[in-house]
Amino acid sequence: MHSSLFNPRSVAVVGASADPSKMRGKLLDILLKSGYPGSVYPVNPSASVIQGLKAYPDLASIPEVPDLILVAVPGAGVPEIIAEAKRIGVKSAVIMSSGVDPARVKAAAGGSGMLIFGTNTEGFYHAGHRFAATFAQVVDTYLSEGRQTAAQRPGRPISVVSQSGGMGFATFGRLAEDELDVHAVITTGNEDFLDCLDVIDYLVDEGETGAIVLFVEGFKNGRRFGAVADRAAAAGIPIIAIKVGASDAGQRAAISHTAHLAGSDAAYDAIFRHHGVIRVRDLEALLAVAAAVSRLPVPAGRRVAVLTTSGGAGTWAADSCAACGLDVPELSSKLQNEIAKLLPSYATTGNPVDVTGQAVEDGGGTLVAVLRCLISSPEIDSILVNMGLAKPDRVAKLAAVLAPLLAESQKPILFHSHISPRQENFAALAAMGGVGVKSLRAAGLAFDALARRREALSIKPGKLPSVSPNFYFAGAESGVLAEKATRSLLEGYGIPAPPTSLVTTEEEAAAVAQTMGFPVVLKIQSVDIQHKTEVGGVALNIVEDTIRNRFQSILASARQHVPDARIEGVLVQKMMPPGYEMIVGVVDDPDFGPFVVLGAGGIYAELLRDTAMSPAPIDREEALRMIASLRMSAILEGARGKPRADVEALADLLVNVGLLAHTERTHLRQLDLNPVLVYPEGQGAVAVDALAVSGPSALGSLAACL
Repeated sequence: MHSSLFNPRSVAVVGASADPSKMRGKLLDILLKSGYPGSVYPVNPSASVIQGLKAYPDLASIPEVPDLILVAVPGAGVPEIIAEAKRIGVKSAVIMSSGVDPARVKAAAGGSGMLIFGTNTEGFYHAGHRFAATFAQVVDTYLSEGRQTAAQRPGRPISVVSQSGGMGFATFGRLAEDELDVHAVITTGNEDFLDCLDVIDYLVDEGETGAIVLFVEGFKNGRRFGAVADRAAAAGIPIIAIKVGASDAGQRAAISHTAHLAGSDAAYDAIFRHHGVIRVRDLEALLAVAAAVSRLPVPAGRRVAVLTTSGGAGTWAADSCAACGLDVPELSSKLQNEIAKLLPSYATTGNPVDVTGQAVEDGGGTLVAVLRCLISSPEIDSILVNMGLAKPDRVAKLAAVLAPLLAESQKPILFHSHISPRQENFAALAAMGGVGVKSLRAAGLAFDALARRREALSIKPGKLPSVSPNFYFAGAESGVLAEKATRSLLEGYGIPAPPTSLVTTEEEAAAVAQTMGFPVVLKIQSVDIQHKTEVGGVALNIVEDTIRNRFQSILASARQHVPDARIEGVLVQKMMPPGYEMIVGVVDDPDFGPFVVLGAGGIYAELLRDTAMSPAPIDREEALRMIASLRMSAILEGARGKPRADVEALADLLVNVGLLAHTERTHLRQLDLNPVLVYPEGQGAVAVDALAVSGPSALGSLAACL
């Protein structure tokens, strides 16, 4: 993306108005207030001077070809403006107008290479370039207050990329209120041409953004997101994502247990985690996390020390940290003794460390001395300081001792006030590179986000098993695969399944079962019958004396319920002994492609929704992480005297399912292994039943099967 869009040398405002109360007038007014150093050309055939600038009747009349045009005319007239811009060689256009026909705009641009941004966008404010191309009131207020530069305080400035204009600029306003420096806020509108991923790529290439806040409803090209997020991570730019508008379309079209357990929003969770993106779900979390990742170092782990001037607030802080998955460990006796030498006898040193109000009232010397003990200790990764910040100039009076410590610390330190704080104290902290948070929950969320950054940075791709691609679905019809074909698919990828054989007569069934060993399972085989149990097409725990009668009874029941079903025969399957029941499968997410899904099985599977998912393919380390993330993992590890499950075998099965999903992604739409029985350690895991769905149209055509 060339610089003509966000850092142009000259700009034309098409449709500019002299009235700043109108959108077209405010657009020009804010542009002029931003201190933009380039040439500005209002374009409007109805005026010769607009807001003190010479106006031009059309683009061709301007004395130079502007790099960028800002288009704010009624939607029907936009294609004509773009066609004129193409004729004179304009490089970029931002279309604020709504009601625009994107196809006509694209035709008007005609392969010129013009960058087109919008339509229906509220525009952007690039503080780093002192360039505002927006009519947002919050930017007008911000600039009117003289706050025009992006980097005013220590730390790395934040950029906001938002599909929503209102939410993008609202977020900008809240970040500014919280004393955070904003490099750029860019809202993408309808994304008819460039989208939010293009903007993230630009910001990464530009190299001046320290963190990106992303407000997204959904990606136009989700399968590109991983590569974009990985580029940002490699450049040291964390992405903080707010994802809204979760869709249930995939749920409506899914026929397997696996897809019901997954869901669209779960896919976003998994893809964000996989690529190190920090997802937040409310404004409080957003502000705290943005402040932490833009100003504080990444901790070595999750161990937090709490320093407090109030014992009760310290206990509350410890609870809040624990609720966010952080550890508040008791300090060693050696470290406690070191801290005790600095504090009065009535202080406590275990963690929380109650330093008492004296640690602040003495000019901050005691507070800083205790902080230095904790910073130098290998027992602690992060520090939360709770102190009253209600007094005027409280932090400013500590600056002489506190600022050097914050500048030197290689461990993150957050400040909280249990008394209603003054904003000036938060501002004073920000001026020295510190971070103040307004709730203990926010502190816990911020430390958790920093710890997740460390965990994401430490993940290295593991080794995937090597197999030759089989492409089992090539040439297959769309729809549910026959069980025989599904078994062949599983075998090709080394996914364990019980011994099976397709038979057409009761004599064949008896002979096959005799060879396998009783008991066995009988299953009707028909591509027209997906839910076999509902038509009496499954018989369990069959022994030698009953196999012939049960063979005939499931055939009769299936024909009675589905008279027109094409029946291939009956599958004889070895009856497997009980084990831990799991569900494993694949869903083809419309945004991101195939995911491996793992869930607790049994009769409560959909009620408990104890699931984990990860984009395919996965390595062994990721498979083990998925297993460990389940609430059921404690049971698999052996609970109440039961043997530990063969977790390693389950991990191997997950890896192979991921390889299958990745290799067969062109044709596979869903795979459901339910149940997967996991046996005691060393005895393996087996996929007892399987359902596979093929074909690019499978999701839509199978909706009626629910």
